[in-house]
Amino acid sequence: MKNSFCEMLKEVDILKKSLIADSALLLVALIWGLNFVIEKNALSSITPFMYLGLRFSIGAVLMALVFYKQLKNASREDIKAGLIVGTFVMLGFITQTVGLLYTTPSKSGFITGSNVVMVPFISYLITKEFPQTNQIIGAILTFTGLGFISIDKNLAIGWGDVLTLACAVCFALQITFTEHYVKRVNPINMAIIQVALTGFATLAISIIFEPSASLNFDAKGWGAILFGAILCTAGAFIVQNIAQKYTSSTHAAVIMCTESIFAGIFSIIFWEEKLALRTVAGFAIVITGVLITELFPAISIEDNGAAEDTVG
Repeated sequence: MKNSFCEMLKEVDILKKSLIADSALLLVALIWGLNFVIEKNALSSITPFMYLGLRFSIGAVLMALVFYKQLKNASREDIKAGLIVGTFVMLGFITQTVGLLYTTPSKSGFITGSNVVMVPFISYLITKEFPQTNQIIGAILTFTGLGFISIDKNLAIGWGDVLTLACAVCFALQITFTEHYVKRVNPINMAIIQVALTGFATLAISIIFEPSASLNFDAKGWGAILFGAILCTAGAFIVQNIAQKYTSSTHAAVIMCTESIFAGIFSIIFWEEKLALRTVAGFAIVITGVLITELFPAISIEDNGAAEDTVG
């Protein structure tokens, strides 16, 4: 009886921690969604590479200060993994930020969120494990939705949408290679290195290729940079890593995908974006595709084939 009661208390404690973790991840998704609008406004007065350079450099410094003890013991493998994954992070944020100059915050958020359904197919190139049926269906729906969102009435695709789709591919590569390396290296050191690489590389690009860039920003500009550095980079990483100890990867993936929904909501509220019925339909199709990919039972085509062979 005593053991049963203790087990029940343990289960309640696990459930409580899981709910807190899920709530924390939802808060991160909300902050990231809001940042699409804040960043869009900031880019009217800040050059894109200067914004990225300052945001990620400040974020890297904050993370290094918090995790100093672990960082000073970083191994060669930690550094190698951080640089490889960091390259995809850097390219992802460059294409996303430059693309945001030419598209709306809601479109950027939804197209970026499509990276979730790209991961199984990119992973297949590395692991040779064929994507599951629900992942294929989810991918078809997601890319159909992206067509509704990105292709205008003249059947033309905006340059900003193309860049943002490239960003989604880069983030899918980041997720895939993170899973590949995280089992062998310190994930915190790897994350600090990739954030630092993104910050210092984009800052260098800004100095070389953005002659008009300066640090003479108004309060709105500095507010956007600090919001991105403190909450969207350093803070979000810390919360995400702690939270994912107490919740499943499926929960985490689905919750983080709500970033695109928040981006759409905040774009309507603060950017006064008017959404056409076709665009709203595209958003709904994308979300459906993502949910099918992450929540439906994972039944692989190979499993289906094996079942048919057994029945025959």
